Amino acid sequence: MIRRTLISVLFFSLVFAGQVAASSGDPDLDISPRVAWQGKVITLRLTSAEGVSWVRCRFLNQDITCFRHGDDFRGVVGVPVNQRPGRYDLFLYLYNKDGTLNSIHRQVKVGTTRFPFSRYWLKPAKKKLLAPDLINMEWAQIEKMLKVEGGDQLWQGKFALPVQARVSQGFGHRQIVNGRRGGNHRGVDFAVFTGTPIKAPNRGRVVFARRLKAFGGTIVLDHGQGVQTLYFHLSKLYVKVGQEVPRGKVIALSGNSGVSSGPHLHWGMSVHNLRVDPMQWVNYEI
Repeated sequence: MIRRTLISVLFFSLVFAGQVAASSGDPDLDISPRVAWQGKVITLRLTSAEGVSWVRCRFLNQDITCFRHGDDFRGVVGVPVNQRPGRYDLFLYLYNKDGTLNSIHRQVKVGTTRFPFSRYWLKPAKKKLLAPDLINMEWAQIEKMLKVEGGDQLWQGKFALPVQARVSQGFGHRQIVNGRRGGNHRGVDFAVFTGTPIKAPNRGRVVFARRLKAFGGTIVLDHGQGVQTLYFHLSKLYVKVGQEVPRGKVIALSGNSGVSSGPHLHWGMSVHNLRVDPMQWVNYEI
């Protein structure tokens, strides 16, 4: 951790001083998809990078680690749901095995994602749980786990749905709660009865499993390299912290605990501590 911090400081010190420049011998960088949509992710693939020992990405004020895959490097970068559309600079900083530094620069277009409105009503007892102090305290406990980035990729291929059910509220929906405008929804809600089995959508490690007041029964699975999935409002937890779970294992039962207008599962995905649309990971192999 100390070594990475020192290298990161060195990178940005040199960049701001204008001492790091791209060269004709840079490895090839592929960005997919070409448009970075609000609430989605883009994947960076740095190929022909045999002479590179470490890579960092800077995009939309995020400082992202790119992880080695054979002789190549890959990074997954999320786009905030409320990011203003436009063209933005993306820098890749390369620390070479011979001790030299260089960079690659691209401009990436951020495109607009259309988010519909979702309206729902909370009963008075549930609405009380929206107290900012309680929300912030509980989220701080969860966020500690989202800031830890394991170097090993545990997930393989596309993610499965944690439950087969109707989506009652999609990612990014603009919420109207009890007639008042709220923020964008940061997950996908599935309308299921209390007690419905919830399955791990991919291989992961349990890093949080606790009953909270506002978020209800909560589980966080770490899939490695800064990618985690979150499960809220659960009625029963079947896994413990430290346990590694395979794809398809039942990890919990759905419920109506916490700030919930009715029985459902809230499924979220975090990439480098930024909430993104998990359905992208179901539809495409990241």
